[in-house]
Amino acid sequence: MYMGRFYDGDIEGKFWFGIQDSNDIEELVSVTPHVYFSWKVCGCSTDNDNDEYCKGCYTSKEEHIEDAVENEEYEDEMLYIEDSSQGYSLDKDIHYDELKKNMEELRKKIPEIILNEFDKIEQTDKLLNAFTGVFDNTNKVVSNYFGGIPQLGEEKRMVLQIIARYTLGLQIEYCLRTSESCHVNCEY
Repeated sequence: MYMGRFYDGDIEGKFWFGIQDSNDIEELVSVTPHVYFSWKVCGCSTDNDNDEYCKGCYTSKEEHIEDAVENEEYEDEMLYIEDSSQGYSLDKDIHYDELKKNMEELRKKIPEIILNEFDKIEQTDKLLNAFTGVFDNTNKVVSNYFGGIPQLGEEKRMVLQIIARYTLGLQIEYCLRTSESCHVNCEY
């Protein structure tokens, strides 16, 4: 099993463990995440705005409460819980220019040898899924540049954070450039 937090949706990948926050998209563009909730006991999704109970699984709020009590999931008198993920919906018309501007600023802070490797990445749909190996060569150059990354001082951590953010930004940029919108669900 892989340790860490993942993101999926229109792009897929894994946040850099110990380096990158789950809300890193907010450092690339101005966007507010959608927080997800699910009903206790049954686990169905809810937006938590209008319904008092899961109408797909129960015929009344009382029935849902009774089931939650039986399953010891009603200690806080809430029938829903916040999921451990949040979603981002990015729109090309709203976010693309800001993303491109912020990506250019990040480029100024990345060592040239690493940027050169990023620039070699083919602009294909492989960029949408980090697990295709599209970033493997870049990751090797990053690792070599930092001597295998055994110890993380504050300066090294900051540069790695910028590189991780730039990697995520490349995926989002390609997604927005090729399809008007980009939806991403992020574990936290």
